[in-house]
Amino acid sequence: MTTPVSLDRRLNTVSAALFGLSYICPTVIISTFGLLAETTHGASASAYLIATLAVLLTAVSYGRMAARYPAAGSAYTYVSNVATPSIGFLTGWVLSLDYLFIPMVICLFTAKAFEVLLPAISFRFWVVAVAVCTTLINVLGIQIADRVNLSIMAAQLAVLLAFVCFCLGFLGDARHAAAWSFAPFVNSASGVPAIMGGAAIAAYSFLGFDAVTTLSEETRDPTRSIPRATFLAAAAGGVIFLTVSFLMALVHPGERFQDLDNAGFEIIATVGGPRFLWTFTAVLIVSYIAAVMCAQAGSSRLLYVMGRDGVMPVRRFAQLHARWRTPVFNLILMGLVMMGGEFVDVETAASCVNFGAFNAFLAVNLCVFVDRLRGERGVRGGAWTLLQAGGGALASLWLLISLQKAALTVGGIWLFAGLAYLAYRTRGFRRDLRQGSAVGAATVGTADPARTRKVSASE
Repeated sequence: MTTPVSLDRRLNTVSAALFGLSYICPTVIISTFGLLAETTHGASASAYLIATLAVLLTAVSYGRMAARYPAAGSAYTYVSNVATPSIGFLTGWVLSLDYLFIPMVICLFTAKAFEVLLPAISFRFWVVAVAVCTTLINVLGIQIADRVNLSIMAAQLAVLLAFVCFCLGFLGDARHAAAWSFAPFVNSASGVPAIMGGAAIAAYSFLGFDAVTTLSEETRDPTRSIPRATFLAAAAGGVIFLTVSFLMALVHPGERFQDLDNAGFEIIATVGGPRFLWTFTAVLIVSYIAAVMCAQAGSSRLLYVMGRDGVMPVRRFAQLHARWRTPVFNLILMGLVMMGGEFVDVETAASCVNFGAFNAFLAVNLCVFVDRLRGERGVRGGAWTLLQAGGGALASLWLLISLQKAALTVGGIWLFAGLAYLAYRTRGFRRDLRQGSAVGAATVGTADPARTRKVSASE
């Protein structure tokens, strides 16, 4: 009898956390700083502080659910187990907006950055090149992807540390000693509405930390490693964003820049000179490639689990390559979607990402709340668990309603399409979504923590 092919358990806590941090892409703060400085009137550090606290509440909820249901699939898996497969499908359907469009958007950003460095070559070539490169790395297995990601993350953290040192050196000069203040947190020009508006924008920088949970079936001892890795990725991103935004706001107080979109690069040139600016830009491009790779990997795992559970019509979604133990069909499909970025408006794509992500955040927090109220075999913790999950749900709802009208419109249309498909699959909601699917029925039980610990120990 042939042994079924399963995902390869290769990752530890640190590798999984760095996967999430790479997805977040800490160097993205350079690209978003100008917008945050303008929105908050110079109080960008406060915006990142509030966003970090809000995201950490949700990161704790993801960790609790990952420990209770340690299977790939993220929010889709949790809602399917806590509520019903149909509601879980709708959660996964909406989440797919995030997981489908993030790789496309980052791939397009990377291609545009390449075009800046090499203007003779069109960005369209780089879109295809990046999509093919990341697909090939992901197809070859999680271990290869992990090694590539660790190398790129080391370079990314190194240039950020160098940038921090340049900022400290600049501020340590006697001519700029007066710049030290708490203005990046509180100043006369800013106020609560401006800071809260900035926090909603800053929260976008954290998108992707939840993708750590899609690696539950590729991580050793997932009931312990995944919760820790999820929190570590979000916390590390918050510390980096908070530190770098504080120093950048001291180096360049206020909100006036020659070019708002390139404000961060102006500051890099001021403290580090043209050579460091070129080095940082090159590493930023490579960091985007790592983010694309991680986003593509997470997206393919979501599709894999939904196919394995029988809620997707194409059975190929649930297939793994016998040698590389990766969902090759899903990875190639994601590569093709990424190539479609050449013809998609970035603002619309970003709207899709935000709607899907914040709905998933809200769903996971509500899962913790409901699961805890069941008692007995629910998530552990007392009143603090309910307060934490409730706070995370409110923060997620705040982020959701803060989206622009275009995001809500596109998201609403996508949700309606999911409802229509669900009605078709369940014959007008009269039958169970997984009815008749032996694959789906068998998969529901794999989310038992005790069973997963036995599997991990045997491997």
